[in-house]
Amino acid sequence: MANRNSDELELEEEIILNLELEDGGEIECQVECIFEYDGNHYAALIPTDEMLEERYFFGVEMEDKGEETEFTLTNIEDDDLLEELSEAYEEAEDGDESEWDEFINKKLDD
Repeated sequence: MANRNSDELELEEEIILNLELEDGGEIECQVECIFEYDGNHYAALIPTDEMLEERYFFGVEMEDKGEETEFTLTNIEDDDLLEELSEAYEEAEDGDESEWDEFINKKLDD
């Protein structure tokens, strides 16, 4: 398993995005967090419809814009990487509270 770095970018405001699904439909999602895993940045998105229990992962390209950080989501084509991200995220989420807090609450190093 690849190394998971528990650093995470604290989001200052709620970010809502519309994702286009493979079938052409759309789903509204909230960015749950942006985190670092194995030296790269990723975003975990969850549907705003609480009836849906999906979680979507995307690569994140970040650019410092002075006082703000701008980020762009990129598709992850590697199924093995998606599985690793999902497992690492669930492991931290299902672990004891201190492990989840460490995974979610640290800021990314500049």
